[in-house]
Amino acid sequence: MKKIFYGLLGLIVLLVAAVIAIPFLVPADRIKEELIIATNDATGRTLAIDGDFGISVFPVLGLNSSKVSFSNAPSSSQPNMAEINTLTVELKLLPLLGGQVEVDKFVLDGLVVNLEVDKTGKQNWVFDTASGEAPAKDAKADDAASGADSLGISDLSLGDVQLKNARISYTDQASGTAEVLDNVNLALVLKGLDQPFSAEGRADWNNETINIKTSVGKLRAILENKATSVSAELSGNPLRLTFDGEIATLTPIAVTGQTNLEVPSVKSLAGWVGAPLEARDGTFETLTIEGAVGVKDTLYTFTNSKIAFDKITADGDFKVSLAGKVPSLEGRLDIPELDVNPYLPEDQGEKADTKATPAKADGQKWDDTPFDFSGLKAANAKFDLTVGKILVQEIKIGKSALSTVLKNGVLNAELKELNLYEGVGRGQVVLNASGKTPSIKKSFTMEGISLNPLLTDAADFDRLEGTGLIQFDLAATGNSQKQMVEKLNGNGRILFEDGAIKGINLAAMARNVTNAFQGSGDEQKTDFAELSGTFDIKNGLLTNSDLLMKNPFIRLTGSGTVNMPPQTLDYRLEPKLVASSEGQGGGQAGGIMVPIKITGGWDDPKFAPDLAGALKNVADPSKLKDTLEGSGKKTLEDLGKGGGDAVKDTLKKGLGGFLGGSKN
Repeated sequence: MKKIFYGLLGLIVLLVAAVIAIPFLVPADRIKEELIIATNDATGRTLAIDGDFGISVFPVLGLNSSKVSFSNAPSSSQPNMAEINTLTVELKLLPLLGGQVEVDKFVLDGLVVNLEVDKTGKQNWVFDTASGEAPAKDAKADDAASGADSLGISDLSLGDVQLKNARISYTDQASGTAEVLDNVNLALVLKGLDQPFSAEGRADWNNETINIKTSVGKLRAILENKATSVSAELSGNPLRLTFDGEIATLTPIAVTGQTNLEVPSVKSLAGWVGAPLEARDGTFETLTIEGAVGVKDTLYTFTNSKIAFDKITADGDFKVSLAGKVPSLEGRLDIPELDVNPYLPEDQGEKADTKATPAKADGQKWDDTPFDFSGLKAANAKFDLTVGKILVQEIKIGKSALSTVLKNGVLNAELKELNLYEGVGRGQVVLNASGKTPSIKKSFTMEGISLNPLLTDAADFDRLEGTGLIQFDLAATGNSQKQMVEKLNGNGRILFEDGAIKGINLAAMARNVTNAFQGSGDEQKTDFAELSGTFDIKNGLLTNSDLLMKNPFIRLTGSGTVNMPPQTLDYRLEPKLVASSEGQGGGQAGGIMVPIKITGGWDDPKFAPDLAGALKNVADPSKLKDTLEGSGKKTLEDLGKGGGDAVKDTLKKGLGGFLGGSKN
């Protein structure tokens, strides 16, 4: 045993002596030259050391160098990929014999790194070497060799370890984008692998200083794939982001903890990152998000979240899985009240302009730009949204619930609940973009809706009262909006009950058009027990043949078409008397009934009396008798005694309101 001990002791003495002698036996210039040659052979680039270069071995293993540069790729805009002003490394030698690494000093000052991608997409950090690519690593071998023991060290401590005054830039020649991190400073603190590890630094980006702090409970636990605490903070004027939690394992990665994001101004943050927002004063300002973060291999979760954006609050849960061929997303968001008015453009925050929008100069009615639904195939998703109250301009929407499912390019959005002006609605939209030609199906039913407050808030129109039902089922296919409209098919119906049309008296119109518009709007009114109709759509042509309004004294019927591709109307309204007693507007029920034709384009429809229909009423002896009695003529002979002027006066009384003739 003594021989072995003395033998080992002698070997150690020889090693120490050799280490001390190396700097004297091998000149620093020779080591510098060999280092340059080895780097050039390995990377195909030029390493230059134009300043001081010195090496020490005992009592510390040290390296001092200055004015170091590493050349760039030929296609890069900068001559050097990296530059170092000064580099100082000091490592205690004797502790290495016991497997302990004690770094007294590692200071890298004035580092400049220029990362660049040329116009062909080649990255300057990919080197052209004769040896080719390094062989792929065996993942199982990496796992087996994980931990501090595999590094050949029993402990690690850091003294003065700093990165000072660094500058890191990234340039993409193809897109013309460039980003620069300037004044980068970083300091590391580690007393031992079983002691807390911390890193603290800062950097300037886009004229703002961002501070970084991070700490780990025990670095050895991470190296040995065991659990330990971890915290991190990113802070500056634009934002503050914190995380406090635990790393359970690194292989596979498993992290849990609480995170908090605070943004004083979203507008300022957007401008800082190069995507400025135009928004009203007081909007897109404060944003706070907090919740529990979880990472487990390919599963990422954010649960029990609380979100506050300006005056809007919400809570929800979110999950992303990367285990499948495409990402799978799942989420839930509950919003007590959503007021979108502050976020509408200035010209849309007021009441909508009731004037028709002029037709486009080129005559194009529908957009024929091809749809791009490729994004629907990029992920699968399931998302549920619940809103307690929604305010859009003057429209007030009650509790609403929307459920969406996206799978293999098919989006199914189901409106499970909609409370709107005493009515309850439900609907569904299915967009199928899985094939070459997209298709869409829509269905919607709204029951018990109160028309007057809805139309008053939505369009400042208070002329229609009643409780209604709206229902439709539509389907279309096509690769553009124009094709969808041309292939639109479906049906629907409306049913409004116990209502009124304010500002016009249709019973009086049927008796005498002139009287229908006399008096103020509040005085004129047409009550109805029912206003109903159905429609069918075939290849963009909407047809209605059963519009009906029921009134004690009048029936209003309508029929016609709405041709959606060219955006034109061809519709006819016809009032009919059903009683000859005194109507709601006073006077007798006699008179000439005047059908109304609505034709032309959507942007400028034409309203005109159907004179041919009116003259048919005149030709009907019974209707003509009522007209004569209403004009004071008892018989045709009495009318004849008045000559042509009497006939003209009678027609004027019946059509004056539409033709602009005399009301006398």
